[in-house]
Amino acid sequence: MISFRLSEDEYESLISVCENEGARSVSDLARDAVHRLIGRSPQIEVEIALRALEGRVDTLDLQIRRLSMTVDQSPLRQVRQINGRT
Repeated sequence: MISFRLSEDEYESLISVCENEGARSVSDLARDAVHRLIGRSPQIEVEIALRALEGRVDTLDLQIRRLSMTVDQSPLRQVRQINGRT
């Protein structure tokens, strides 16, 4: 058994990767990652880097959506919409 701590953002990113990869659980994803690292080849390293990058892009997308919702709900934006300005 292996145990380690993650920040909330890291954990959210990990859950996102699980969903994208179709993993049943974080444990399954971690086990698969360990198996890949043990048999690491240059192509696998590229795949790992791409998956990590994909996870970061997904995290950025989520943060952009949250920021967009915050901006759309801001009082100043609502006043401008009422006055016919965006």
